[in-house]
Amino acid sequence: MDPDQRATQRNTSQGSTGAARQPPPAEEPEGVAWKGALAVALVVGGLVVWRACSTPGGATSDAPAPPSATPAASAPSDADAAPRPTPPRCTPASPPPFVIGDAPPAARGAEEGAGGGGADSVEDIAPFAVEVGRGTTFSGGFAVGAQRAAEGGTVAMVATLSADGAQGKLVRLARSRGDMDPPVVAGAGGAILAAMLEPNAGGRAIKVARVEGDHVTWGAELAEGRDESLALDIAASGERAVIVWDDVTRDGKRSRIMLASADVGTLRSVTSARPVSQPSTDAEMPRVLGRPGGYWLAYIARAEEPARKAAAKKDDGDEDTAAAGETITHQWIEVVPLDEAGALTATPRAVTPKNGHVLAYDLTLGDDDGLILAFRDDDTPSGSIGGRISAVLVRLGGAAEPRVLVGGDREQDAPPEAALGLSAGVPALLPGARGPGGQDPAKAAGAAAWLAIANASGPTQLAALTARGELEGGLQAEPALGRGEPIAASAEALLVAHPAGKAMKLALLRCASTAPFNK
Repeated sequence: MDPDQRATQRNTSQGSTGAARQPPPAEEPEGVAWKGALAVALVVGGLVVWRACSTPGGATSDAPAPPSATPAASAPSDADAAPRPTPPRCTPASPPPFVIGDAPPAARGAEEGAGGGGADSVEDIAPFAVEVGRGTTFSGGFAVGAQRAAEGGTVAMVATLSADGAQGKLVRLARSRGDMDPPVVAGAGGAILAAMLEPNAGGRAIKVARVEGDHVTWGAELAEGRDESLALDIAASGERAVIVWDDVTRDGKRSRIMLASADVGTLRSVTSARPVSQPSTDAEMPRVLGRPGGYWLAYIARAEEPARKAAAKKDDGDEDTAAAGETITHQWIEVVPLDEAGALTATPRAVTPKNGHVLAYDLTLGDDDGLILAFRDDDTPSGSIGGRISAVLVRLGGAAEPRVLVGGDREQDAPPEAALGLSAGVPALLPGARGPGGQDPAKAAGAAAWLAIANASGPTQLAALTARGELEGGLQAEPALGRGEPIAASAEALLVAHPAGKAMKLALLRCASTAPFNK
């Protein structure tokens, strides 16, 4: 056999499997060594490529998978895992908002939200901007106290908006002297009662007006005193109206709640100003709310401050130790029912723990014409985050235990919102749709009450409450509400205020409660 035939036979034998491979002829040892080294290199390279291409789970495949196989298989699971957006509960219920003041020009392409706020803009209040207070309802729609820079100073006024939000107007009250709050208002049938503070030679006076259409009728003035507080409230029930405020005692050691009553039609004084809080109680921040047959009066009672103020006066006058920080004392809410004349029908009683630290509160009518109180309890300095929002239902026969709604330690049967952190916002309670005689509003449309928590650093949170002050739906932001602040409510709509530079925009939202929370 010639050399070419031997080479062909050797190559053919090398293409067979390792089990059938024949030992190479003894006359060519260099070829065998070279091929063995090549086989080892191929094995090592294959291992490296296999490790680089292996999946995290260790599974590999030599054949590439079809491009659509993996996405098609994973698409259903991704869709199920992604949280579904919560449907909005509120929609705009009025035409373009009613503007108080001069609104800045709208940005190009900016969407108009409820209340006139841009959908993505931050609505900051400019210096010397329009201020609004708490709103109310009357037979003609909505009303809110406001004040704005005009006539070389500040002018107090009442803004009214029809029930459908289509018509709004301003009624001038008077020049507002000093750094005072906007007037407080209350509905009295087809009229609006307004109370405002005005400085005088003896300190400050309370002026009360009756607004019917464009006509303003002023009543008698009440002496408010010289204390630093501007707390003031007014309410009407039947043919009487009551005005409440806080003032310091003659010795200046504590604050007390004062009350006076007047005739709704003529604003003539019926009863002169008198203290209604307990003589031993340091009370402030009164609120009054009309109910069938009378009123509910609430205020914050405070424990006496530690005696370190007196001790500080005896110090050596060192400037580094003279300035003290904010004193955090125990504060709670006391409630007392009044008759139509404003007389107490019971003894004031505490409805929140006396070892608490109530900073702010609001109130509205609840089940059986009882009182729903929402309050913020926080033992941190003013303006800080933390604390909790709780609610309590008060009836003529007694008060229930307060229930934590947002923030703080979560109780076993508390809603999930109770575990959420709380910003520096304060609660605002607004009436909703209530059944006949204050019954459970399950047969009526909407919520029994609304809880709103406004916050300068984020959107306003809104939740529906039952007639017993329990969360009926989740506390969440509403796109149509944005950073607006609800200031009044009827059974059909919420009145929302949106700051717009130096102006204020008022518009209506129609909101529906969500399904009850399943405990």
